[in-house]
Amino acid sequence: MKILFIGDIVGKSGRDIVSSLLYSLKKQYDADLVIANGENAAHGKGITIKIYHQLINEGVDYITLGNHAFSKSEIIQHFDETDRLIVPYNHVMRDSDNYYKIITYKGIRFCLTNILGSVLIPESNMEPYEAFREVLEKTKNYEPDFYFVDLHAETTAEKRMFVEYFKDHARVVVGTHTHVQTADECIINDCAFITDVGMCGAYDSVIGRDVQETLKANIEKEKTRYTIAEGDAIFCGVLIEIDDKSKKPVNIQRIQIRPE
Repeated sequence: MKILFIGDIVGKSGRDIVSSLLYSLKKQYDADLVIANGENAAHGKGITIKIYHQLINEGVDYITLGNHAFSKSEIIQHFDETDRLIVPYNHVMRDSDNYYKIITYKGIRFCLTNILGSVLIPESNMEPYEAFREVLEKTKNYEPDFYFVDLHAETTAEKRMFVEYFKDHARVVVGTHTHVQTADECIINDCAFITDVGMCGAYDSVIGRDVQETLKANIEKEKTRYTIAEGDAIFCGVLIEIDDKSKKPVNIQRIQIRPE
């Protein structure tokens, strides 16, 4: 089984590049399932029901979120329509059981879940280690063959510590949130890991945000309106290959496509 995981989709340029490349990438890499982080898909913060359906219709099978999961309040009203949307277990606003999905494909059953880091993420109400221990306990009756974790966290050390602590329990841990793809993909004790998958968003930007607006807001201390950058986008993702017999990862490959 091959799983394509797409890094944080940021704004319209991120949505556009996913739309334009997804069909060909699925064919090129022979991907069975596609998972994408969509927490920045709507103007850089959150996701709308329209964008959710757009991504699903274009070939994304499941969408994970992050600290901006509830930034667009309308999505809360449509949770009954979003059976492929996963919110972080330890988000302070989560009040339902949509923090995991049990997915069965080619005879393999795995649990996809979403966890927030606690460093520099005020929306987190629990340490990621404690959060994932609770997820393991709450989902054990499903007897999944493995766990796939989108660890939405700020610091590299917190992500690495997480995978070292849970390398005997999780089989895939992909980091999201920083929007910068790291070159440390590896398999640790049968657990595929990368610190950060990167983003799909405007290449000429500050992690997807308009450069001039960011400089004015952060250096010149002007009051500005959060502005997503426009222009050609970068595409970042990873392909994880799971052995159908052992149900363990045998390869993780970075994918990065920059504009010409």
